[in-house]
Amino acid sequence: MIEDGGPRADVATRPSIPHQRAGSRRRYVAQPQAPRRGTVLRTALLAALAVLLIAPASAIAFVTVRHERAAIMAGQGLAGAAGHDAAGRPNARNGGVQSGPPDATPGARPASLDGLVRQALQDQAAALLAGDRDGFLRQVDPGAGGLRDDLARRFGSLQQLHVKVWQPTVEGKTKADAGGTASATVMIKYCFVVPSCDPMSLEAPTRWKVAGAAVTLLEFGTSKDLGPRPWEVSDLRTAVGDRVVMSTTAKYASRLPSMLAAAEKAAALTDTFARWGAPPARYVVYLAGPDEWSSWYGIRQEAWVAGFALPLTASATEIVLNAARVDTRQTLDVLRHEFTHVVTLAGVEKAYDHTWWLVEGIAEYVRVKGGGKPFDGLGDVRTYVRSGHWKGEVALDDPDAGATTADVSGRYGVAYLSLQHLADRFGEDRLLDFFDYAARQGLPLDAAAQKAFSMGWTDVESDCARYVRGRI
Repeated sequence: MIEDGGPRADVATRPSIPHQRAGSRRRYVAQPQAPRRGTVLRTALLAALAVLLIAPASAIAFVTVRHERAAIMAGQGLAGAAGHDAAGRPNARNGGVQSGPPDATPGARPASLDGLVRQALQDQAAALLAGDRDGFLRQVDPGAGGLRDDLARRFGSLQQLHVKVWQPTVEGKTKADAGGTASATVMIKYCFVVPSCDPMSLEAPTRWKVAGAAVTLLEFGTSKDLGPRPWEVSDLRTAVGDRVVMSTTAKYASRLPSMLAAAEKAAALTDTFARWGAPPARYVVYLAGPDEWSSWYGIRQEAWVAGFALPLTASATEIVLNAARVDTRQTLDVLRHEFTHVVTLAGVEKAYDHTWWLVEGIAEYVRVKGGGKPFDGLGDVRTYVRSGHWKGEVALDDPDAGATTADVSGRYGVAYLSLQHLADRFGEDRLLDFFDYAARQGLPLDAAAQKAFSMGWTDVESDCARYVRGRI
C-alpha cells in the first residue's frame, strides 16, 4: 500500500449492515486516502472504516484513517508522547507541554538573523495566547499582500478554539535568501482548551523581509504535512464541552449545540474504555461543509463519506465530519465508534494488519453497547455465512478491493459477534486484556489467548465460530 514514500489511495467497497433506525442501512467502505501533498512518512498505517447509513433522503458514511507516524514524531521530539488526566494535566510518562512560547529571551533584541526570526515568532506566540490581535499581526510586513487578512483569520479561529499552547520553533537554521529576504521552516506545537496536553504539531514554511536589525513576515504557509488544518484556512465557530471541542464554519454554526451534546454523550461512553492511558483532554471534532470537505488536511474524500479520524501524533487525533451527511442522531452513533478508535489505539505506533477484526470489532462492540439495543447486522452475517465464503475463521483481515459487499458486511458482523461472545463468556475486562495483547502489543493470537483466557487460540476461535453460527 506504499508508493513513493506515501500511502496509495485504494478503495475497497464494504457491504451494507442494517442500522438501528428502522428502514436504514449501513455500509462499510475501506478507503485509505493519501495526503494531497507528498508527506515525509517513512511508514504508513492505513486502516480505513466507512459507514454508510441510507435513510429515505440521505446517505452518509465515515472513514477512519490511521497513519503510523513514528519517524515524523521522532524528528519533532514527540515520539513516545503519552497521556494526561481528565483535567488535562500531564501524566507521569511525559510531563505534558506547558502553555506559552518556549525560550523567550527578555532584554536586548538578538543580533543574528536566526535569533531575530525566533524572537519574532515568540513575540507573536505571546500575543496569540494573550488574545492580542494587534500584537499577533505586528510581525506582518506592510507589503505582504493578503497575509495580514490571512493571519487575522487564523487568529480569530484559534481564539474560537481556545488555544492554550502555541510553541513555535525554527527547524534548523533560518536561511538568508537573495533580495533581502530569508526563509525558515517553523514547527508549532499547539493545544486547545487545556494548558497542558499531548500537543498536536505541524511544520509550515515562512518567508521574511530582512531590513537591518528587523525582520517582518512576508509569507506564513500552511502545514506541510496533512495541511491545511481547518483553522489555517477557515473562519471557524466553536462550541466547547466538558469532553469535546467541536468547530465549524459560520454556515453550520447553528448545528453546534445539538451536535456537541451528542458528541458529549459519545465521549462519556468511550472515556470508560481508555484503560491504557487517560482519555484525551478534549476530543477535537470539525464539521466540514462541501468546500472544506475537499480541502481540509489535504485529504480528498468522496462526497458521500460522512467523516474521518486522523492521528496527528501518537496520542492526538482529530476527527472531521461531513456536514452534508451527518445529523445529530448520526453524530452520536458515528462518534461512539470513532472515539473508540481514539482511546483504544492511542499510543500505538505499529501496524495492526492482522488484527483488523479486533480493531473494528471493538469499535462496533462499544457502539452497540452504547446504543443499548441488540446488534442490527444479523441478516448480513447470515448471508455471508451461508454464501460459503466464510470458512469458520474469526481472525479476519481487512477485506481487499475485490470483496463483495456481502462478504465485507459479513466480516464486520463476524468480528463484532466474536468479541461480544468473548465478553459474555470471559467478561469485558479479559476481552480488553486480549485486545491489548493482540492488537496493541502485537502478540501472536495463541499467546494472547493463553494470557487472557488461559486457553489456546484454536479453542477460542472454534468457540466463537460456533457462537456465530448459532446466532444466525
